Amino acid sequence: MAEWSMEEALRMALRLEAENFAEYEKSAAEATNPGVKSMFLFLAGEERNHLKLIKEKMEQFHVKP
Repeated sequence: MAEWSMEEALRMALRLEAENFAEYEKSAAEATNPGVKSMFLFLAGEERNHLKLIKEKMEQFHVKP
């Protein structure tokens, strides 16, 4: 099992959440089915919340993005 530092874990989490957010936003823009579009927008909003939480943790642990 790999040994992770707080900085590595938070930076990885930030990167993955940002990638997911961008993908959901793109998919929402491309979706023609209103239900599917709505689901992608919901998922993008969840990722936006995750990004905020991760950035708060980064601040708490003095980790630069």
